[in-house]
Amino acid sequence: MLLDSLFARRLVVLTGKGGVGKSVVGAALALAARGRGKRVLLVEVGAPLEAARRLGGAPSRGRETEALPGLFTLNLDPQTVMDEYVRHVVKFDLVARRVLASPIYHRFFAAAPGLKELMVLGKIMVLEQANRRLSREPLWDLIVVDAPATGHGLAYLKVPLAASRAVPVGPIGHNARRILALLRDPERTSIVVVAAPEEMAVVEAVELYRATRDDVRIEPQAVVLNGCHERRFSDEDEAWVLRLGTKSESGELEPGVPLQAAVRAARRQIRRRKLTRFYRDRLHRSLDSPLVSLPFLFREALGVDELSTLADALEAA
Repeated sequence: MLLDSLFARRLVVLTGKGGVGKSVVGAALALAARGRGKRVLLVEVGAPLEAARRLGGAPSRGRETEALPGLFTLNLDPQTVMDEYVRHVVKFDLVARRVLASPIYHRFFAAAPGLKELMVLGKIMVLEQANRRLSREPLWDLIVVDAPATGHGLAYLKVPLAASRAVPVGPIGHNARRILALLRDPERTSIVVVAAPEEMAVVEAVELYRATRDDVRIEPQAVVLNGCHERRFSDEDEAWVLRLGTKSESGELEPGVPLQAAVRAARRQIRRRKLTRFYRDRLHRSLDSPLVSLPFLFREALGVDELSTLADALEAA
C-alpha cells in the first residue's frame, strides 16, 4: 500500500501548484498516520490560515501545538526561525538582542537569496532529528511538511544544493549539505507532488516532478490528484442526460427541482468526470510514481469528518 511506503520514512514533503489543496492533503495524511498510532507533526510554512482550524485545534503561534491527541501542528515563520537561529549561535542574550534589533540584520535577511528557505529547512531537519529526553526515541514518528507552492516549493528543494556548492566551508555550507542529504535519503524522506484535474495544475505537477528528479536528484515517491469528480451515472444514464440537454422539455423532477436545472447540473458532473479521467490518464503517461486520486468533497468548509474521508481514501490506495 502507498501509505506503508510513505510512512516508512519520518519526513513527508508535499509540494505542488497553489490552490490544489496541499494543506488539505497534508492534514489527511497526518490523520491517516495518527490513525495508525503514530505521533505526527504537521508543519506549514508561513500559512495565513493554519491547518489547525480544520482539525479543531488552536493556532500554533510558532510552537508545536496539539490539535488532536497525537497530532500536532506547527506554522513556521521564516523570520522567526532566523531569529531563533541567531539566538542559538550568539550565546550572549544582550548581543543577540542587539543583532536582532539591527536594521542591517533585517535588510540582510530580506535580501540574501535563499536564506529564508535554508533556515526553514534547517529547522525541519532539527525537528526530524529531535529525540525524547529519556528514551532517546524519535520525538516524532512522522513529520508532514506542507511546502510552499510550485515555484517557491522547488526553490526550497534547490537551495540546499546551491548553497552546498557555493559555500564549500563553514557552518552554512555544512548545514546545507546535511539538509540535502536528508532530502535525498529515500529511507528518511518522501516527496509527494499534489495536483488537481486542471490544465495548469497538471502541467506544473509534471514540470515540478521532473525538475525535482533531474535537477535536484530527488525522486518523488507519489503524486496525489486532489478534487477528482468520480462517475455518478452509468453510460446509458450519461447518454440520456446528454440527449435531454439538447431538448427544451420543461417540468420538475420533484417539487422545487426544475428538470432543466437538474440536467445542467448532471451535464456539469459528466464534463468534470471526463476532465478528471483525461488528466489522470495524462499524469499516468507522464510520470513514473504511483498516482492516487482523492474525491472532490461537496462541502463549503472541510473539518475533521471530511478530512477523515480523505484519510480513508489514502489508506485504501
